[in-house]
Amino acid sequence: MDEMEMNGMEDMENDVIVFEDDDGNEYEFTVVDYFFYNGDEYALLTENGTEGTEQEGECIVCKVVEVTGEDGEEDEEFELVEDEDLAQKLIDIANTQMSEDEEEDEE
Repeated sequence: MDEMEMNGMEDMENDVIVFEDDDGNEYEFTVVDYFFYNGDEYALLTENGTEGTEQEGECIVCKVVEVTGEDGEEDEEFELVEDEDLAQKLIDIANTQMSEDEEEDEE
């Protein structure tokens, strides 16, 4: 998916992001968690399975970038973290953070 254009559209209600590759194929991801690392905001996303299945899809990390649209409105774009070492580190950080949040909720 490294050829994929990462100008996904976010459905704020469901935190669903749709990415489109160079061939026009669409891939739907759900935001699992947002978190910060070194002052930048990132999102951990999982690929939605094929309709009618519970298949767990690929997990990716995107940097959340604030942009101003042509209409002057603030928006977010999601840029795929292509550095595999950094992406894995960010996934580990997100998983640790989610585990800590779950432990706090149980208390």
